[in-house]
Amino acid sequence: MPVRDLTAEDFVSYRTLASGAFGGGVDPASPTAPRDFSAGQIPLGIDASALPGGPRGVIAAGARIRRDQVALGGGVARCGGIAGLAVHPAYRGEGLFGTLLAAVIARCHAEGMELSMLYPSNPSIYRRYGYQVVARGRSLLVPLVDLQRIPAVPGRRLVPVTAESMPRLRRLYHQLTSGDNLMLRREPPLFPVAVPAHPWSALLLEDDAGTAQGYVSWTRRTDAADGPGLEVHELLGRTRADRQALLRSLGSWSTVTERVRIRLRTEDPVLDVLPGGGARPDPSPEPLVMMRVIDTAATLRARRAPAALDGTFELVVQDATVPAGTCRAAGTFLVSVQHGTITVTETDEQAGAAAPVLGTCRLDIHSASLLLVGGRTLADARRLGLRADADPAAESFLDALLAGPRPSVLDAF
Repeated sequence: MPVRDLTAEDFVSYRTLASGAFGGGVDPASPTAPRDFSAGQIPLGIDASALPGGPRGVIAAGARIRRDQVALGGGVARCGGIAGLAVHPAYRGEGLFGTLLAAVIARCHAEGMELSMLYPSNPSIYRRYGYQVVARGRSLLVPLVDLQRIPAVPGRRLVPVTAESMPRLRRLYHQLTSGDNLMLRREPPLFPVAVPAHPWSALLLEDDAGTAQGYVSWTRRTDAADGPGLEVHELLGRTRADRQALLRSLGSWSTVTERVRIRLRTEDPVLDVLPGGGARPDPSPEPLVMMRVIDTAATLRARRAPAALDGTFELVVQDATVPAGTCRAAGTFLVSVQHGTITVTETDEQAGAAAPVLGTCRLDIHSASLLLVGGRTLADARRLGLRADADPAAESFLDALLAGPRPSVLDAF
């Protein structure tokens, strides 16, 4: 079952497959529908004609790899975002899913991507191929009456976000998320430089000198019924006071709606400034985020190490979920950290690393995918039943190296 790159000639067939699998969207045959894949994506597929009795012009299985970038430990990593992976109903249960996903992983490796990410509806089928749940989307329902009690913050003003000020918002977003783990960089061509389409709206928070200190973005819902009438996509501020000022601005919506749904990052600092006790978790299903390490050495090199951390240890990663050579997650690595820089050398496990100073850490692919994206410890991995064995000194060192906020992934402004 050969996997090949899809072209514009395959677009309608692929979109027919994807809309049949996931529902919704524009009729692929409509004259107003797109006729080619979006820039910044790598479409792959398997022709039905390559299968016994399969017709021509039908895509039996297909997927798209997004050329994303994510914040990682103070650095930036390339990430293959997997989207629209579908198998035609006629060919399900015949191994096409595994063949295609293995080819996707191999292509991510060939493209120099350190990581791969996806949003699964069924995580178990992806876990077989080394993906691990690392984050969950979270939203909070907040009564607007609570936000009205927040006092005004001196030295701050709100201004509408326009096409002219959108580049300022984007720069501010990069600054405020650079220390996070896995927040998308949202770079073109996957993310347009223009203001997102109506009904998206946003406000910048400025100080008296006109310097941007935070922003809040939202969509007003007119079909909310008993649900929240305002969907807040992001609320980011440099300081606690900035976040208070932005929350206070949301209270002004109380004349037209009663509640707001606020989308949160993992361990979001907004939680620390919410007043009152009326907020409650959104009962809707939480979207999952799964990650897979594609290249262990490159993932570590993409990070920045704490400035005071110096040492060397051996890291062994085992991966039996894909054929050898599919990617470079598995191996034995000598990891050295000095003056904030991480140096990684692949070694021969049989010979052993040259004098690992602190000892050895042994991870399976799932614990590697959980840990190397930051914010978790080897003890966390063991509590999940993943393999994460280490000499005590090496474990403490790796935990310190990968410390930071737990991963968060928000897909758009």
